Amino acid sequence: MKKRLFSMVLVIVLLLPILCSCGMGGSRENSLYPAVNFMEKPVTITYMTIGDKPTNGRTEEVVERINKILEKEINARLDIFYVSWTDYLENYNRTLSEETVNIDLVGTGTDWLDAWKNVVNGNFLPMTEEMIRTYCPRTYANVSSSQWEACKYNGNIYLIPENEYEQWTNHGFIYRGDIAGQAGINSVETWEDLTNYFLYVRENYPDMIPWDASGDISVVALGYLMSKTKYVPIYEITTYGIWGAYNNDLGTLRSPFYKGEELVEFARLMREWNQIGVFRPDNSVAGDNTEEFLQGITSVDQHHTQKYYTETKPSLELSQVGADAKFFWFGKESGNLLRTSILHGAMAVSARSKNPEKALMVYDYLRNDETCYRLIRYGIEGTQYEINDEGMLEKPSGYNPDKDSITTNFWWGRRDALEIQDSGAAWEDYNELVKEYEQVAMDYPWDQYPFATADISERVDRINEVCAKYIPEIIYCNYRMSPEEEVAAFREDLRLAGYELVTKELQKILDSH
Repeated sequence: MKKRLFSMVLVIVLLLPILCSCGMGGSRENSLYPAVNFMEKPVTITYMTIGDKPTNGRTEEVVERINKILEKEINARLDIFYVSWTDYLENYNRTLSEETVNIDLVGTGTDWLDAWKNVVNGNFLPMTEEMIRTYCPRTYANVSSSQWEACKYNGNIYLIPENEYEQWTNHGFIYRGDIAGQAGINSVETWEDLTNYFLYVRENYPDMIPWDASGDISVVALGYLMSKTKYVPIYEITTYGIWGAYNNDLGTLRSPFYKGEELVEFARLMREWNQIGVFRPDNSVAGDNTEEFLQGITSVDQHHTQKYYTETKPSLELSQVGADAKFFWFGKESGNLLRTSILHGAMAVSARSKNPEKALMVYDYLRNDETCYRLIRYGIEGTQYEINDEGMLEKPSGYNPDKDSITTNFWWGRRDALEIQDSGAAWEDYNELVKEYEQVAMDYPWDQYPFATADISERVDRINEVCAKYIPEIIYCNYRMSPEEEVAAFREDLRLAGYELVTKELQKILDSH
């Protein structure tokens, strides 16, 4: 009996390497992807996102849990590379252009992160539908053919859209509804209402800065023009929205930045705000607008819908007893509102990735596997979040953001089907806003046009420089001539930088599609 037992043990020991090579070792089939060789060292896929690198160690704990899943399923590991918020766009583009950069997945966006510019500059990998279907199958199946077309340049796919997530990133002013009520303003509906609100704050809250603007927020000019006209900007050429069309004639490129009285009227209004004392004479000493709004130091915060209902409104009403945050969205008075582009948050593969196929597999897991998704979006249950009896997300007892928070900033593949509503968000106010939005919002019309082309990129860069000089000057009145003269000087410098020539080239692209 002992001899038989010994013989059986010996056979098992001798067979163990063979069994392992048929199991965890060697090539192993995953029903979703091509065979993975588990005899090789796990491939590390580096994901690049915008955000300040966390230092409390909690994000690393989350990533390690993700890596246990990725190693088991596809023999891969995840690492996160952060581009700090400080001068983020400049540093983002420079990093992507470095020949030695070790990055695989790149979070990007056409309207705020120069996605098409990086396509044209050769920083993103051209992909075929077959490649994505093979290595990113779950994502591929949930993107329509028309949506894939919006991700193409010269016939190749460069971007994977965030098409399964509804978000509203339209900007506006978050203001104090309680103070507006004291001023006899039930709701800020127009820029004239907003001006009267600032006048009331200036006269009745002398210690409060109506808008403690830092001097580098340029979206306000576009917000005014979209409020006073039916202008539909093209976001992916420049962040200023300097090119676009009017929604009654989307086939003809025209812009209130270049012609018309609206920009002059805006400049006059900003001169009035300056005379009222809406913002500081020296913007360089302004504080953090959001933090100061929460502390009652300033009467507005300029941001977008997502920030309003998820953070600012609930935070204000906790920090300031009796305060009521409301949202005046740009375009409200004319009913001019664009839905967020599916390429506002997109994922690309770096052209310098050594493992693009594995990168796509990792992305497919992060976006579609519920366990991985919850980890990268919310963290570890019991540490970063809990699910309450209503099925909503809450912070655990004793949660300390300095010690326990994570930073993964996975804004490039969110899915409504896997999201968990945060119990701390102002959902009633959000739902009321969405009712308003749905009545007037139009789909973003420019995704399908490849406006970013190499032959105009130099001129666009020069025009960007002109905008970077004049638009903040106009908003914050940092000039000595009249508003009319300032706008005229801006438009002349746009012309000299090649604005009309670029417009003709963009019109050709529009006409050819």
